[in-house]
Amino acid sequence: PMFGYMGLIAATISIAGLSVTVWAHHMYVTGGVLLPFFSFMTFLIAVPTGVKFFNWIGTMWKGSLSFETPMLWATGFLITFTFGGLTGVILASPPMDFHVSDSYFVVAHFHYVVFGTVVFAMFSGFHFWWPKMTGKMLDERLGKITFWTLFIGFHGTFLVQHWLGAEGMPRRYADYLAADGFTALNTISTISSFLLGLSILPFMYNVWKTAKYGKPVGVDDPWGYGRSLEWATSCPPPRHNFLTLPRIRSESPAFDLHHPEIAALDQLENAPHGDKALAGNGGKEAGK
Repeated sequence: PMFGYMGLIAATISIAGLSVTVWAHHMYVTGGVLLPFFSFMTFLIAVPTGVKFFNWIGTMWKGSLSFETPMLWATGFLITFTFGGLTGVILASPPMDFHVSDSYFVVAHFHYVVFGTVVFAMFSGFHFWWPKMTGKMLDERLGKITFWTLFIGFHGTFLVQHWLGAEGMPRRYADYLAADGFTALNTISTISSFLLGLSILPFMYNVWKTAKYGKPVGVDDPWGYGRSLEWATSCPPPRHNFLTLPRIRSESPAFDLHHPEIAALDQLENAPHGDKALAGNGGKEAGK
């Protein structure tokens, strides 16, 4: 289960609330905004963001990790999210922002936050829920090829742009002089961008191959550890979903259904002291 679930919810609500107070952090150099206020609020939003990150790390730390394709994409999301968040903290400081404003540093930060995180999380969801939606598993080998080509292509394209911005390369310029010293890093960024674009081809081939030749999924939960209710019915689900309402006794009903012995143990540990004997007997019955 998610580590610090209630903290994650509180952090999400906090980010939503603080987001309406940081809009001017893109306007530091205009001289028309109150720098102390907007700088403080931008720094402050990093606190709930950090809470969410440690929720995810804590879940992985105590979890049993298995690096199938969805987990690779989720890990790629965390790495990209970290880079985007750290560079955002740099831009929250007016003295630092004055030096890199309107440079390729801002371009790199923007793409890490808006493009990278969304794409990695999206592909993680695609690969995880694809068998549930279609009844067929995407090819693992092609999925990993897609991940590594996109991961290397993305970071090769945008990571070096942080250094270009720090060296003073402005954005929105069509050309620059060789004497400016930007050629080598721009070459790396350009080559990586082609790799980034090509990375979508294995995924498209994977979708076509799976649709045409993929074997049907014969179990409700092909991953084995699904927690929410969609993993308690067939792949894909029938129109009526369930013949009878599944038993819901926790936030992980599908996991409880497929692993009753673990669910009974959790129920025993979480039961009040006076009810533990009763819960223990119930756990024995559930394990039979």
